[in-house]
Amino acid sequence: MTQGDLRAGLIGCGRIGCEFDDDAQRIGIYTHAAAYRAAAGVALWAIADADPAKLTNCGDRYGIPLERRYTNAQAMLAAGQLDLVSIAAPDALHFPLAKAALATPGVRGILLEKPLALSVEAGRELVDLAATHQRALAVNYSRRFCPAHARVQTALAEGGLGNIQQVSGYYGKGIRHNGSHWLDLLRQCFGPISRLQAWASSAPDFESDPSPDLRIELASGLRASLLSTNHLAYSLFELDIVATLGRVRISDSGHRIDWYTVQDSPFYSGYRLPQLQETDQSGMRDLLLAAVEDLRDATLTRRLPRCTAEDGLAALLAAETAIQSLASGKAERLP
Repeated sequence: MTQGDLRAGLIGCGRIGCEFDDDAQRIGIYTHAAAYRAAAGVALWAIADADPAKLTNCGDRYGIPLERRYTNAQAMLAAGQLDLVSIAAPDALHFPLAKAALATPGVRGILLEKPLALSVEAGRELVDLAATHQRALAVNYSRRFCPAHARVQTALAEGGLGNIQQVSGYYGKGIRHNGSHWLDLLRQCFGPISRLQAWASSAPDFESDPSPDLRIELASGLRASLLSTNHLAYSLFELDIVATLGRVRISDSGHRIDWYTVQDSPFYSGYRLPQLQETDQSGMRDLLLAAVEDLRDATLTRRLPRCTAEDGLAALLAAETAIQSLASGKAERLP
């Protein structure tokens, strides 16, 4: 740490907090702790986790003095000296911890894992508090920091794929938890969601978070479908865009993007098929580093983060509307 570095506190030393460092050779800087070590102008100052083993693992790995390791996150915040706070705790703790961090003197920026909260009302309260206290509140929908995904959005914006015919995908592990990642990615690519309908699926809940199948209508009139899978069997996260001039298929949780162009069929005369032209596996490395660098810059320049609290609220609102539709048995319009 050098004089003038922003001091960061990490709440949650589990996988996304610290433990994915074990996979760094494959995925790069993919934890909050590693990102604060690697980003210029910031330093990991204090850590908190209720699990002593996780706290010790992270503290020893990053050389955090014992007096700055806390089993109580509120105690870490109360100790002060923090400019930035990362919250990588379980979903149910996001709202109370973010609310406490926003009220902590000296804290200027917060990076919060998804979802923003477990209810729209709580999410709106965090948005309002961030505005009132003039704090940068960012939500880590990590694909917003992925160059390969940005390339897809550019192709869509420039019309390079032609007219969109179908958009579909798969997710698992709860509509708020992992499903909101997909809903946020859909919003990035195609704009606001206006209405959706949910149906019960065979996929299990995740910590009381249901995993329904969805039919989604966007404000543009485009429709999309999202199907759930059993996260206990394996992880699946995919987005498939079928257009008149080609196709883009995002798979392997976003680590792989296949680009297709329409060409004459190699099998049948007079037919045209989408043919694979390129596989891009470059974009999902170092995403937490990009998120922390963005939070640093947003804090220092007083601009909005790349993924704002309002973005997090929009994804949460879509997920909550899906749960409402699941209960009502009919399509529900987003407010």
